[in-house]
Amino acid sequence: MLRFLALADKDSIFTIDLSQCNFTKLPDISDFKNLRNLKASSNKLKTVPVSCLKSNSLQEINFSNNQLKRIRFPKNTAITSVKMDGNRFRKIPRSLKRLKNLKTLEMEHNRIKHIPRFLRKMNALQEVNLNFNVIKLKKQAIKNLSGVNQILLAGNHLKQLPENIGSLKAARKINFAKNEITTLPASFEKLDSLKILIFYKNHFNTIPAEIFRLHQLIQLDFYYNNLKSIPPAIGRLKNLKQLFLSFNHISVLPDSMQQLTQLRYLYIHHNDLKVIPVWIKKFIYLQRVGFGYNQLFCIPDLSGLKELKEADYQHNNLSHFPWKMAESPSIEILILRNNPFILLQEEKEKLHRLVEKKRSHGYTLIP
Repeated sequence: MLRFLALADKDSIFTIDLSQCNFTKLPDISDFKNLRNLKASSNKLKTVPVSCLKSNSLQEINFSNNQLKRIRFPKNTAITSVKMDGNRFRKIPRSLKRLKNLKTLEMEHNRIKHIPRFLRKMNALQEVNLNFNVIKLKKQAIKNLSGVNQILLAGNHLKQLPENIGSLKAARKINFAKNEITTLPASFEKLDSLKILIFYKNHFNTIPAEIFRLHQLIQLDFYYNNLKSIPPAIGRLKNLKQLFLSFNHISVLPDSMQQLTQLRYLYIHHNDLKVIPVWIKKFIYLQRVGFGYNQLFCIPDLSGLKELKEADYQHNNLSHFPWKMAESPSIEILILRNNPFILLQEEKEKLHRLVEKKRSHGYTLIP
């Protein structure tokens, strides 16, 4: 790699990838005047020379998985993306404020505790990824993130959210996965521009009422919580396209869910469902469904849903084989294993032929 850098036509190189080179010191790249993308992840870097970051053409930087504790950025209006996941930072570097057009900041898996005030003045900043740090999310931190579109704070051991969480008016996506949250502040309902909300692996016993006022939501994720039911108010989320409720204790789908006619993905596997209501046939845009690992005795025929590509009903109590769905030319993946189907010998032979036919067309049928 060093030989390549020495011999390269420095004006024609736009990307340099120094990843996994076991460097302890970054080579001198200051002569690459047209460099746009610098990748130096998975090395042993403890410092980065300022000279490597001065190029006015440099747009994207990746120093993930090194040993950086600090870094000094020069003034630069070209850099839009900085990735420094998996380092040893305890603070978000203050010199980042010199990057006037920074849009994306990724610092997963560090040791960061606080969200600094200067982020509030970085008007171009759109995404802040601080997953798997030790963030203390307080009122001031919310103010400092008030202009950010995507806020990722998974795995920070958060137990509760500040009362002023509703101040995140610019937020379109929020990820609070793998925390320990049980309730939401009343102001959460003010996040009326939110489109994607992720509470994967938290400690909710129910979907909080504040969420049902977020009418712009298109994706809602409550995988791995302690939900025992779905509140009828879920029918208000009429723009919802992706609903993830698997690995809970849900036994009934409320009739109000039939108002979610825009749904594309519906995953409720690993719950306690005994019945899937027939109104699911109204979901004409449905593409993927997951109802495996429940207690279903029968299922509606969804072969009429022309957009449906994948359906999972494994590990239930189904005795009647869904032939129409299995024979559907539009369903590409149908998983039915570990159900007590009652089949005659001729039906078993027919099924074997159907499985082979599907496989020959690149489809998957697992009876």
